[in-house]
Amino acid sequence: MIMNETTAKVCEEQVADLTIENAHRVTMIRKKGTDYPPVPFHFRKEHHGTGNYVHLYGNPEDHNELHSKDFKDWEAVAFKHPAYLDDMWKQACDAYAWSSFNPEIRGETDIMIYGEGLHNDLQLMPEEERDTYIAAYRQKLSAQLSVLSRCANPMVTGRSGFDYYRQEKTNRSYQNRYEEFRNWRKKVLETVRRKKEAARPEEEKQEKAWQTLKRDIKSSADTIHGIDTGQCRGYSRALFVSSILNKVSTLANHGEVEIVRRAVDFISEYNARVKKPVITPRNKFFQLPELAERMR
Repeated sequence: MIMNETTAKVCEEQVADLTIENAHRVTMIRKKGTDYPPVPFHFRKEHHGTGNYVHLYGNPEDHNELHSKDFKDWEAVAFKHPAYLDDMWKQACDAYAWSSFNPEIRGETDIMIYGEGLHNDLQLMPEEERDTYIAAYRQKLSAQLSVLSRCANPMVTGRSGFDYYRQEKTNRSYQNRYEEFRNWRKKVLETVRRKKEAARPEEEKQEKAWQTLKRDIKSSADTIHGIDTGQCRGYSRALFVSSILNKVSTLANHGEVEIVRRAVDFISEYNARVKKPVITPRNKFFQLPELAERMR
């Protein structure tokens, strides 16, 4: 669920001017001054070469083109997500002024990609942490764009007097900002994931762990059975038996009694359905529940 403030932003934008800054977020539009039903808006629906995109509206098969110069005649009534970064659109475009022949396309693409990324990140976060994350995300993106604005390409600026050494330093600085932003985002999302995992009910954690282990055990057991029936050739049966034994033994040594018992019961039931047991009853695998009890 999106936070209340974000939801409010969406409501405020239910009717807004269609602009080059918000077009990448818009999904439905309506001609201004009419009460016609809204029609779908397809941002950059067609690509006609480098930096040449065409927007369509209505049924894509009808090929109704809508050019940015005509946005003023339309209003947006539905959006993919709130306007997290729309006010940074010009900064993003200006950042490519010295390094791209299509700075508006490059900047617009960045705002679109980073905006969608921010929106997806927020769906993973507790409501009370979202405003702080948005502020930090915007700050780091702005810093990255600021450095990018000093990066130049001699194909754009011209080779005469181009300072390659200085640009190499600037490019490294931009790369550092980019990596810093990416690593920060990865770290924050991992922290959020760990918090959510720690807050989950113990029964839910156990069930998730069991389902993961069950898939691994079943895959190995199916291969062992395939080896026994001649359907799988060139595999070492002992290695797959050891794989199951080692996984469950690790859990037993950590005192995970319930999941170990479920693993042993699973193999016992599997053995009952096949002619040759995938793990023989004499194997120490079947003593692992007792080991788990002692370790607990």
